[in-house]
Amino acid sequence: CSTLVNLTIASDNKVPLVCDGAHTAVMAAARAHAGDVEVAQAMCWVLQSLAAAADNRVPLVRDGAHAAVMAAVRVHAGDVEVARAACAALNNLAAADVNCVPLVGDGAHTAVMAAARAHAGDVEVARAACRTLQDLACAADNKVPLFRDGAHAAVMAAARAHAGDVEVARAACGALRNLSIAADNCVPLVREGAHTVVMAAARAHTGDVGVTQATCYALLNMAVAADNCVPLVRDGAHAAVMAAVRTHSGDVEVARAACWALLNMAFAADNKGLLVRDGAHTAVMAAARAHGSDVEVARSACGALWNMAVAVDTLVPLVRDDAHTAVMAAARAHAGDTGVAGAACAVIWNLAIAAANQVPLVREGAHTAVMAAARAHAGDVEVARAACSALRNLACAVDNLVPLVRDGAHTAVMAAARDHGGDVVVARAACCALQYLAVATDNLVPLVHDGTHTAVMAAARAHGGDVEVARHTCAALKNLAAAAENCVPLVRDGAHTAMMTAVRAHAGDVVVTRYMCGALRNLAVAADNDVLLFRDGAHTAVMAAARNHAGDVEGARQACAALRNLSVAIDNQAPLVRDGAHIAVMAAARAHSGNAEVVRAACGALLSLAVAADNRVALLRDGVHTVVVTAARAHVGDVEVARAACGALFYLTIADDNKVPLVRDGAHTAVMVAARAHAGDVAMVRAACATLINLSASLDCRGDLVRDGLGEFVAFASGLHPRDAKVQEFSEFCRGIDWLP
Repeated sequence: CSTLVNLTIASDNKVPLVCDGAHTAVMAAARAHAGDVEVAQAMCWVLQSLAAAADNRVPLVRDGAHAAVMAAVRVHAGDVEVARAACAALNNLAAADVNCVPLVGDGAHTAVMAAARAHAGDVEVARAACRTLQDLACAADNKVPLFRDGAHAAVMAAARAHAGDVEVARAACGALRNLSIAADNCVPLVREGAHTVVMAAARAHTGDVGVTQATCYALLNMAVAADNCVPLVRDGAHAAVMAAVRTHSGDVEVARAACWALLNMAFAADNKGLLVRDGAHTAVMAAARAHGSDVEVARSACGALWNMAVAVDTLVPLVRDDAHTAVMAAARAHAGDTGVAGAACAVIWNLAIAAANQVPLVREGAHTAVMAAARAHAGDVEVARAACSALRNLACAVDNLVPLVRDGAHTAVMAAARDHGGDVVVARAACCALQYLAVATDNLVPLVHDGTHTAVMAAARAHGGDVEVARHTCAALKNLAAAAENCVPLVRDGAHTAMMTAVRAHAGDVVVTRYMCGALRNLAVAADNDVLLFRDGAHTAVMAAARNHAGDVEGARQACAALRNLSVAIDNQAPLVRDGAHIAVMAAARAHSGNAEVVRAACGALLSLAVAADNRVALLRDGVHTVVVTAARAHVGDVEVARAACGALFYLTIADDNKVPLVRDGAHTAVMVAARAHAGDVAMVRAACATLINLSASLDCRGDLVRDGLGEFVAFASGLHPRDAKVQEFSEFCRGIDWLP
């Protein structure tokens, strides 16, 4: 056996010796002399040396070499030389991947663990045992059995006992790294303190890159388990990987592992603020800068910053420390990588949640970075979602709206919405972004010129059942319709029908109905649209919305304003009354009688409807006059209500059949009170005067007019506006009436 020990020292001899059966000879000798320690030592050293040759490892295990050294360890448990040689032999045999599972199946790991325990103070045994367990743990099928049998405890004990030995540290950390790849092992490993062992090793051997790499990867693996993230940060795992990145800033493996570890730790909500407070974000940014060309570092750095940017209290500090510039640089450097693009866009999406960040982000070009990413990865839905969401958040700041449109943000979200027409998340974010961009007056015409309205309409059609898309679509079209130049093109392209369809699909949603009514109100401002809108049923949509959401004051205001604008067109007035538009506005005015804006719009609509001669009797029959009289009294101080009320009553008084009922119900006193309340408004006084002249044409009204102060009102009006020809004409008319005292 000693002769064979010497012969195996020569590298060129190792393979021929196994071919000629040298290993079986020493194994037979060891079996024959199992109690002799020198034979056992020599056999183990021969097998250790023969197993150094890669071509020998599989044949040796096939022939039972591992079983021989394991038997020697058991029989001579107290002999350190046997332990050293046996562990070294098993270490070499485990270097062959195909041997790892059989070795564990036959208990090789328990043999080296027993040797390590028996000779805990011997560094050579510790090194070989830890290396063997590290290699055995490379096989996926071994990880759980090794943990179950305590391999982790063995390497942790070795690392503690030989804290100053760098080789033990490397192997122990490597073994824990491999064991922690198995999901079932992660939580128990942290519970038993494996993370503290690798962290201690990294501190003790700060300058050793192998220890550092293994530590960072072990912590990365342990942090995959959600239950571990908070304990890891509590025990300083983040500080360990941050220190590793600083110390080994030039090592790409350390950078990759550290960034991934921090990414995983940052998943836990309780960690996000702590990580940023302790500077974890600056560590990943430094790693990304140092290894700007490495795509894995870029992905993990952007992912870590994304996770940290989920907490509201981290957003401003992250931008203050230039996290946005780091992800923008990564996105530029790895423009072709979808993972980097998606994570970078997501970081900016989250950072832009904070109002304080929005303007600085656009000023520093964050929007152009997400737009470039969206263009480069047009086919990737995740990038599209993140990009549209980022641009939506950036568009929350009023100061950003014009720069965003100037730089083409709207075209980017439109392209994303087209490319991913079937994705509801993209549709929601894109429509919302376009809604916000359309808040700025200077953007409205360019947005319609570039087809923004058709984009949101297409999204609404594609996702007809989604209420969020419907809301944002109707809101965007409402905003776009605020520009007079847009109104005709919008109706020409069917914006009104798109919104009416949305309201039918989501009749119960008050937000959708508000926006639709507001948009139709704006569209109906254009004279060229009024008849078209009526023909396509806009009035019935508005009336239905008002009925369905009778208690909503904002919806009532918009509905009444829309009907008011539609009723300006002479051709619409009679059909509107025929279809009950006046009933709808009267109901809204009664339901929200205390709201001046609703009442103004309602009285304005009734005024326009009363312009048509064919409507006047029907309007009075349905009680329109009582609504405007009540409105004038309730809002006596509101000049717009007063004007509209007096105007409506004036037109109603033209019909002879209306005069007596109007006086009976107090129309004459209402106009006199309104004129007195707004005496300085000559148009108001004129309208009141004209109304009273019309009423006085009826013999049956004169007594009530005199009784209720017509004479005093004539004197009041004449004295207040002595130079107004219309008022003085009224005064002269009244003075010539023989029945007026």
